[in-house]
Parts: sequence; structure tokens; C-alpha cells
Amino acid sequence: MASQSIFSSESDQDHWVIRINQMVSETHNSILKKIPVCIYHVPKSLSSAKPEAFSPQLIAIGPYTHFRPELYPMERFKIFAAKAVLDHFNKHDLKQVVEEFRHTATFIRASYHKYLDLKDETLLYSMAIDALFLLNFYHNYLNEKLSGSFMMGIEDPLQLSGVKLARDATIRDILMVENQIPTYSLLKILLFESSEPAHSVQEYLGSMLLSFCHQHSPLKFTHTITCSEAVSKHHHVLDLMYHLVVSHAVKAETPIPEQGEGTSAAVQKSSNYEAMAISFKKVKGVLTWTVDSLNKLKDVNIPFVKPVKRHLDPVLKVSSQLDTLSSHPKLSEEEEEEEEEEEEDVAPMIINIPCVRELHSAGVCFKPVEGGNMAIEFDETKGIFYLPVVKLDVNSEVIMRNLVAYEALTQPDFLIFTRYTELMRAIVDTVEDVKLLMKAGIIESGSTLTVEETEELFNGMSKSIGPTKTHKLDETINKVNKYYHDKRKANFFKASTDYVYRSWKFFTLLATFVLLAMTAIETFCVAYDCHRYFAPE
Repeated sequence: MASQSIFSSESDQDHWVIRINQMVSETHNSILKKIPVCIYHVPKSLSSAKPEAFSPQLIAIGPYTHFRPELYPMERFKIFAAKAVLDHFNKHDLKQVVEEFRHTATFIRASYHKYLDLKDETLLYSMAIDALFLLNFYHNYLNEKLSGSFMMGIEDPLQLSGVKLARDATIRDILMVENQIPTYSLLKILLFESSEPAHSVQEYLGSMLLSFCHQHSPLKFTHTITCSEAVSKHHHVLDLMYHLVVSHAVKAETPIPEQGEGTSAAVQKSSNYEAMAISFKKVKGVLTWTVDSLNKLKDVNIPFVKPVKRHLDPVLKVSSQLDTLSSHPKLSEEEEEEEEEEEEDVAPMIINIPCVRELHSAGVCFKPVEGGNMAIEFDETKGIFYLPVVKLDVNSEVIMRNLVAYEALTQPDFLIFTRYTELMRAIVDTVEDVKLLMKAGIIESGSTLTVEETEELFNGMSKSIGPTKTHKLDETINKVNKYYHDKRKANFFKASTDYVYRSWKFFTLLATFVLLAMTAIETFCVAYDCHRYFAPE
């Protein structure tokens, strides 16, 4: 069987030689050092869980996807949208735009991680068409206060020749990792076509991009940037959205209780535990004597005691619980150290945490917090779990998956957004969990998804493929787990103690009966020889 080759003709081989020479040239290497790679091909390790979330379904944008056969039928609509922008400015045609791009071909290639096996002419034409299409699409998001007459009056690309494209599908495709084009290509066209000053053009483009991200971002922005910064400091629209929803700086915006209040609450809780334990120790002495006496009575062979013996087994089962009931609900220092060591041994990529329903039953309250994923915090003294607000719609799953993939490709040592999605995946198990988060304001009630669809969205999110190194968030998760388990132990201890106190009259009566029975047996044995009755059966 002949091996496959990337070459289909001799001219392809000649083109390959030319391209290799260009890539190893001194000029090209200097450009590669200046232009960072910012547009990636998604590996199967990230896309295998749901490949359709990373592969455009309607619109191809950029050289990775532009010539896919299944997407190419929409090319004519992109051309119509591009023509609408050119007609609006009425200054240049497509050839002139491509000529303006010509000296930037090497820069464009340097932005892509995967080798682009395209001739410069083909690459520049496809880039020009895609950039013009995006400008046509983004102009609907332009801030009216800034727009003026800059791009007003352009025909909506979603209404062409009576054919209405799926707007949501277009939004999802625009925000896919492989479907990106550099922002500077959009800016270059606007600077070339418009007669406005450069700073105004940058403001216009930044306004469109920020408005687009704000409308479709699943999480609220952690900080604000200017329109100029949105263009000059971010490579493309997905990169812009990622850095708007992810904060890499720890913010002290989470409400922190006063130290005195927390200390007094902890002391009060500890003193309550100690008082309950001391009280139970007093009860345990009587119960232990009673149970020991019942065990002896069970071995007695006296005929009139036999009807009573068959009722002793259920009572004797209490003895197996005495040590548990009298133990302090808190772990010993040695046990706590062992538990901490076990937690450290667990791989950081795995999140073990009770679901929302279980946490709520243990007294945990959920409250929204400003500041994004770095502001996630747990108040141990009040049992409040602070989580960022998430707004979900039909596009959210694809957007979140691509943000996760983009983070894995660009920030492999700090996967904070990935860790956040894993946390939500862990605490949302059922629709009841979703309802509780909606009631708490964590999931916006205005979300267009149903509770069932929301539950499926979080449960469908894939796990990270490596350690996340998000120590602050992991520490918060450990706090929640410790609070939950301590609460369960305390509740069990309290319930058990309450049961013993409620049954105190019964145990008193039982002890009295046993005491009288033993006294009667002793008196009987003084008068008669009972040795043969106490022999084992």
C-alpha cells in the first residue's frame, strides 16, 4: 500500500521548497520572534468529548477552516457581506484591499500555530473576505454613541436574498478557537477604507468587539478596559473575551467577617461540643453498667428468665454504638493530619465535593460575588459559598468549551477557568441543584435554557487533562468539604445525643428492672444451689 503524501504534483513540491527557504530566512525568523502565535489548532485530546463544539457548523473564518467543503456553500453570503462594507465606504475594491494586505502575509502566517499550506495570494484573499464579513457582522454591536455615521447603513448580512442565516450558529462559529483571525486585520481594513483619524477607528472597532463580548459572555467581566485596549492588547475576539472573564490577580472583594465575630463563633461551637460530650460521658457510665448486666443475664439458665432473654438482643445492639456516640465529632489531630496528607496525595485535577443539594442540606448558603473566578470564596464561620454569576443561553456551552480549550493552549500552567467549569460540573448533579443556584442568583433567572438543559450543560463539560495549579480555588474547595463533613458529624452527634436523652426514662426503667432481677436472682441463689443453672447450655 502506497503511503500518502502532502504533494499532489511537482509544482507543489517546488512551492514547498520555496516556503521552507522563506521560513528559515533571517527576516522571517525575526518576524516570528516579534509576532506571537495566537491562533491554534485544537488537538483531539481537548476536542474528543464533543468535536462539534470546536468545528464550525455554518461559517468558515480564517485559513484553518476557510476551504472546508461542508462550509464552502456559505462563501457567497460572506462575499455579499464583504461587498456591502466596500460599497458603504465606496472608495476601494477587494483587489485594493488585498494589495494593502500584501506586505502583511508573513505576519498573518506567524499568528497561526499550524503551518498554512496556501499561496500568499489565496491566503490574502480569504483573509480579506473573512475580515470584511466580520466587520459587517460586528457593526450591529457598535455603540450608538460612538458610531455616528461611521458604519451605519450597512446591509445586515443575515438577511440576504431572502435567506436568513442562523444567527446563533454564526455567533458560536465566530467564538471557536480555530475560527479566529487577527484583530489587526480588521483594524487594517478600517484604517484603509475610512477617512477617520486612527484613534477614532480604533475606538470604533474596540466598541464593537467589547459590545459583542459583553452580550455573549457567559460570565460577567472581572474588570473593564478601554476600547483602544480591546484592539491593541488582544489578538482576536476569543482572546479578548477570555481575558475579560478571567482575572489573574487575586481580588479582595469577597466579604470577610470580622475576626472577633469568627473567633467567638468558633469558641462557642467548641464549648457546645465539649459540654455535650461531658454530659454524654455521664450517661455512658450508667448505660455501660446496664448493658454489662444484660449480657450476664443472657447467660443465666433460670427457666423464668428465658421469656425475657429473647427481648434482650435489640437492646444489646445499643452497646455497639456507645463508643461512637461518646466520641467527639471533631477529628483528633493525628486523624486531621492523615486526612490532609490524603487530600494532598489526590491529583489536583479531580474535584470531590458534594453537590449543591447536599451542601444546602448541611447549612451552606450560596451567594453571588463580583470579581469572577478568582473571587470564589467560602466563609467558614457563616457557611456562605460565594460564586460568580453565570448567564446561560443556547451558545454558552460552545463558548465555555472553547474558552477552556483556549486557556489550555495558551495558559497551561494556570487553568483557572477550566477549574471553575470543573467545580460547577461537580456541584451540579440534578435539576434540583440548578434550581437552588437560580434561587440564589448564581445562575441568572433570565437565562434562556431550561433547568434540564442547564444541568446537561454542566454535566457535559469535560475534565482537564492535566494539573491546574489553582491553589486558591483548591483551598476553597477543601474548606467547603471540611465544613460539610464537620457539619454531618456534628449533626449525627447531636441527633444521637438527643435520642439518648429522649430515651432516658426507658433506660432508667430498664436499669431498675435489671437491678431488681439481679437482686432476686442473688436472693434465690442464697437459698438454693444455683451452680447447675449457671452452667453453659
